[in-house]
Amino acid sequence: MPCNRDRYGRLDLRARGGGLAQERVRIRRRWLLIAIAVVAAIGVALSALSGFYVDLLWFHEVHFTDVFWKVFWSRILLGFLFGLIFFVLLAATLWTVRRLTPRFRPFSPEQELIERYRVAIDPYARYAIPIFAAIIALFVGVRASAQWQSFLMWRSSAGIGFGAAHVDPVFHRDPAFYMFQLPFLKYVQGWLFSALVWVTVIAALAHYLTGGIRLQTAGEKVTPQVKVHLSVLLGLILLVKAWGYFLGRYDLLVSSRGVVTGASYTDIHAQLPALKLLVIVALVCAVLFLVNIRFRGWILPVLGIGLLALTSIVVGAIVPGTVQKFQVAPQELQKETPYIARNIAATRFAFGIDLIPSPVNPANDVTASQIDANDATVTNIRLWRPSVLQETYQALQRIQQYYEFKDVDVDRYNIDGQERVVMLSAREVSQNGIPGGPGWQQAHLIYTHGYGAVASQVNTADPSGAPDRGIQLDATAPNDQGLQVYYGELSDVPYVAVGTKQQELNYPNPSGAGQLSTTYRGQGGIPLGGFFRRMLFAYRYRDVNLLISGLINSESRILINRDIQTRVPKAAPFLMYDKDPYAAIVDGRLVWIWDAYTTSNLFPYSDQVSLGAATNRDLIGQVNYMRNSVKAVVDAYDGTVKFYVVEPNDPVIKVWEQIFPSLFTPADQAPPELVAHFRYPEDLMQTQAFEFARYHVTDVPTFFQSSKRWALPSALPSAVNGTAVGTLRPYYVLLKLPGDTSEQFVLFEPFTPPGRGNMVAYMTAGSDPGKYGQLRAFQFPTGENVDGPSQVRSLIRQDPTVSQQLTLLSQRGSDVIFGDLLIVPIESSFLYVQPVFVTAPGQTPIPELKRVVVIHGGNVSVANSLADAIDLSFGQAPPPPSGGPGPTPGGSVADLLGQALLHFQRAQQFLQQGNLAAYQAEINAAQKLIQQAAQLAKSGASPSPSPSPSG
Repeated sequence: MPCNRDRYGRLDLRARGGGLAQERVRIRRRWLLIAIAVVAAIGVALSALSGFYVDLLWFHEVHFTDVFWKVFWSRILLGFLFGLIFFVLLAATLWTVRRLTPRFRPFSPEQELIERYRVAIDPYARYAIPIFAAIIALFVGVRASAQWQSFLMWRSSAGIGFGAAHVDPVFHRDPAFYMFQLPFLKYVQGWLFSALVWVTVIAALAHYLTGGIRLQTAGEKVTPQVKVHLSVLLGLILLVKAWGYFLGRYDLLVSSRGVVTGASYTDIHAQLPALKLLVIVALVCAVLFLVNIRFRGWILPVLGIGLLALTSIVVGAIVPGTVQKFQVAPQELQKETPYIARNIAATRFAFGIDLIPSPVNPANDVTASQIDANDATVTNIRLWRPSVLQETYQALQRIQQYYEFKDVDVDRYNIDGQERVVMLSAREVSQNGIPGGPGWQQAHLIYTHGYGAVASQVNTADPSGAPDRGIQLDATAPNDQGLQVYYGELSDVPYVAVGTKQQELNYPNPSGAGQLSTTYRGQGGIPLGGFFRRMLFAYRYRDVNLLISGLINSESRILINRDIQTRVPKAAPFLMYDKDPYAAIVDGRLVWIWDAYTTSNLFPYSDQVSLGAATNRDLIGQVNYMRNSVKAVVDAYDGTVKFYVVEPNDPVIKVWEQIFPSLFTPADQAPPELVAHFRYPEDLMQTQAFEFARYHVTDVPTFFQSSKRWALPSALPSAVNGTAVGTLRPYYVLLKLPGDTSEQFVLFEPFTPPGRGNMVAYMTAGSDPGKYGQLRAFQFPTGENVDGPSQVRSLIRQDPTVSQQLTLLSQRGSDVIFGDLLIVPIESSFLYVQPVFVTAPGQTPIPELKRVVVIHGGNVSVANSLADAIDLSFGQAPPPPSGGPGPTPGGSVADLLGQALLHFQRAQQFLQQGNLAAYQAEINAAQKLIQQAAQLAKSGASPSPSPSPSG
């Protein structure tokens, strides 16, 4: 055995010692890498296990475990099948490459590098190939598993359709095929094409590295065996491409080439034949690649590919463009008439707007007798804008800074035997508002829930201009369960723990001393259980306090996904949701109601709509079919989620009911108290109105010319001299529609001609039981001039009385804000109501309702209250200021003078009407207010509460 010696002949042990040290370093590094890999694997496993287990527990909490497992096994099946197919394709290709490695390779600099690679890799190939293929297939399978929705619809939609009346006229298929079957078929085709392309690229690269392809060698650059292999792969690619052309024919039914969505003249007479031809050419090319196996060179497949490319350019692009320009464009109406007719019929059905406007002859003015006969409508006119009322609630009803009102909703309730329109907002807890900042115990154990809701009548205010809360919608559930808001629209922390040793804050003590505490008694949440479950939750939320806190015991429960906009879509992610979930008190409990839609963008010939453009909200996506098929209801105390099917005839929801039978509940099983609070959704109504503005016309020439097209009115600014962007949103109102004998709660949307301000029609959507979802449209005769929103706003701003009042109200830096201008149909006439708010300068501005403007028949009246303004507009003297529901004298000098001016203006109107008694009463009231203002100015006394509406 040779030994290392130094220059004196002595044995040199340093080399051997150095080798041992290096070996020890290598071993340490190896174990360090192994340890790192083990820790990383444990972390990945814990992350996956915690996410999986927590989701399973949550689905068990809401009683939708079968939904969890159906989705889980569908994803596993898809991932396994597509991953397995890709693994087989790639592994078989790489094994083929290895078997086709040439034994003799002429020497060259290129080959020298390749040979080094082959010598280094070849000994490990039998292990490397399956490992490499498995890793790639794993990622492919994970990506494919995301297609579980289209897969389940494809598998479960047999026998469900729209009926013979809606079969498309081109391919004679039910729309269900395009909406339920085609998406998954197109995914499979696209996936196969991409998979084969990638496998072919990898095969070509592998052949190059193993010497089967030699780019720098003279003569034959590809061995015959490699040529066979690549020819087969390329032939398969072309077969799949032919299938893609075949499926691409169906895309013509949602084509946007023509005047409208759907297969146009050019699509039918040029594009469709081109796709059929491309199918044939692609099949021929595939055959040429297979036939070329027996021939030398690549001349046949190259000619085939060239023919396919030429056909695609000439027949697929140039010819349709020529037909469109030289045949269709010069006589577009005549060529496109049958296709426009198909689009009109399909769009009206797909958006549920297949209705004919009813003619209405508008009267010039509203009469006092009509006001009396429609008292239920007049007394429920909404003066408060939701955003303004939210600011007021935040300032006056917040109680503590950790409470918030996120939204204010409009609904109706039976109060003292009468249906009244009410505005309601839940008082929710915001952990970000905890005094001193939220500690873990405060944020997760103490401040766990909001408390109660605030409700206001829509048409009144108290003497200070604040909303009149003279109604009670008591939650009568035991132990305050109807009042406590554990689930809502706010969720500053991902979880709270209840049933711990720490009592929760219920609400501040009304006496001002301390607070009242509570302990959660509901069935919501997930039991935290023992150490293992707590550890998984702690890891899931990256919060070790869940594991180590001594305040959590075996009886504690963790409440997660408390934000309803997370909770509901987690259970049913395949539905689209409205932007405005709303709170309601039902049978003594606070619940959240959220409208859900079934949508598609594949309904043949139906118009494609951008939801963001149609609704002026951040809804994402293009749709050409939309139904409000589901109402999601969440209990604010225990988080129970129910999905009520309100449109059972919708084929889309039928498919999802087939897939998840236990997820949905028929609407006829919903409690009547809950059904009474179902509203027709705003986003759907605005989308339908957006489409109906164009598709109310069914005559093709008229539709093509757009001569009778309508538009949604432009939104009105809230600032007196401001500008607004977007269109006027529909609003809820209680009214008696033409031809009806009783009032109903409806959504209302007016229409104007494009670019003009007058109103030409309006649409309503019913919300009451028995009338829910009934769309009705009313159109005015041509030539009738009915004021639209912008015209009414101009009348208000130009009126000298209103102008003087706005000037007085804006003194001392106060901001004057317009509320929502409401158009209220009163039989065949219209009453326009414009509330005016004032916000005083300060850190916490509180909008106060100070004036109400009423317009009808061109007459503008302004007063302190709705009742006074209506009385004034009909020449009736309002109650004297000393009593009754009218304004109470008081306020600042400017307020008193403003009230005096109102009385002088009323006196002038009564004098013109010949009502001398009312004239004298107004003059007396004005003089009394001027005297009070003078006394106040001299004494500098503190002002009494300023007047505001009360009627």
